Amino acid sequence: MTSATAFPLPRRARLLPMLTAAHRERGYLDRPTVEAIARELRIPAAEAWEAATSQHEFAFDPRTAGRACSGVACAIQSGWREPTLPAGCLFSCYAPPASGDERPFPPEMVRRAGPLLAPWEGGWVGLERARALGPAAALEALASSGLRGRGGAYFPTVAKWQAALRHGAPVALVLNGEEGEPGVFKDRALLCLRPERVVEGLAIAMEVLRPAVTVAFINGSADPAAEAFERALAASPVAGQVLVYRGAGGYVLGEETALLNAIEGRRAVPRPRPPLPVDAGLFGMPTIVNNVETFAAVSTIFRQGAAAFRSLGTAEAPGTRILSLSGRVARPGVYEAPLGTPLAAVLEEAGAPPLERTALLCGGPSGGFLPAAMAGLPILPGRYHPTGAMLGAGGIVVLEAPGDIRRAALTMAAFNAEQSCGKCTPCREGAPLLFEQLSAGETADTEELAEVVQAASLCGLGQMAAGPIRSALAFWPGAFR
Repeated sequence: MTSATAFPLPRRARLLPMLTAAHRERGYLDRPTVEAIARELRIPAAEAWEAATSQHEFAFDPRTAGRACSGVACAIQSGWREPTLPAGCLFSCYAPPASGDERPFPPEMVRRAGPLLAPWEGGWVGLERARALGPAAALEALASSGLRGRGGAYFPTVAKWQAALRHGAPVALVLNGEEGEPGVFKDRALLCLRPERVVEGLAIAMEVLRPAVTVAFINGSADPAAEAFERALAASPVAGQVLVYRGAGGYVLGEETALLNAIEGRRAVPRPRPPLPVDAGLFGMPTIVNNVETFAAVSTIFRQGAAAFRSLGTAEAPGTRILSLSGRVARPGVYEAPLGTPLAAVLEEAGAPPLERTALLCGGPSGGFLPAAMAGLPILPGRYHPTGAMLGAGGIVVLEAPGDIRRAALTMAAFNAEQSCGKCTPCREGAPLLFEQLSAGETADTEELAEVVQAASLCGLGQMAAGPIRSALAFWPGAFR
């Protein structure tokens, strides 16, 4: 945790930063270390241990080997072995097979740049314009842009901000840079290559919302991204006003209430809803959580104007979307395209194989597979198919069909089983059972189990875990016999 805030943070909020520092120093955590931290913070040791073990990327014994990736882009490489638990991704899907620590995002992997990935123009023009407008007029400008959040849910950004402000109470502002979805690396590209744009968007939000506390939460493994962001933050007008947290929570931290629990020093699991975070979130305050790409878009809106932002995309979904493209393409990387662009156009630009033997994984472990016949669909929010495929956070893995389908579906099923936080029984027990059924080819009862997991799970991880399995079985049932 770096930087300061005038908000009096509870002592417990130091737990995750202290656990992270101890893990970095030793390479793992053990009970004596966690208990010593608990004593210093004066919290029960059992609760500190519970919080530590809920962070999927912490190790609890000495590591003896480097990390290896089991993401889909790596799984389809030669020498693939059927996944076992645990399973994870190293987020270098543009250069498989990935191993070892993260490196700065390669500039050459920006294959198509739009306003978000374009070179930084310098200065803090967007922030100055927001300040000149004042909070009320700035909110109106943001509303006129039609910006929807870029984390995957596409909720109108200004509606979220207004929902928190309506309470007339101090608010909290959180940048979610956890990016734990396999096959997605666009936030890392922005943070490494265009951190000033993200910082300016965050600073504009601080100007409009006047938060009591602002937190930037960045994936614990994404050191180059975090370092670039902190350098840009230190040179910005909001230097010293943002707390930077690093974690090890994995995919579940994409669920914003699990992220808030992690910041508060609690077990990283989703909270029941209601209340929504905009009503009672971080430290009980109305809380706005936005994605890295969302803040970058806020910067471009105030620099270039709402009309320029709306000139790209569609009436209902204006602006651009950064896609993370990997798998069986000649030119993997990030592609920034106007919303509404046909998927097929980006695939052709990336050098995908002929469509008649191609499949797409859209939306990662919470999405699903599409046959190439559906590649003409536009890049838009929402589901592409009832079985699960969706735009989500913009991760698209290109596969050969049917040859890659089984291994890709097993990889996603293993990931969901491993990443379940364990809070609710349907996901904790059902996700591993879905993986076991698929692995054994015993799928007669899979649809019924998938219905139970979807209907009864507490958060989106469990509710959408069956998507890759359902879609694979729907389009390529023979791959699992």
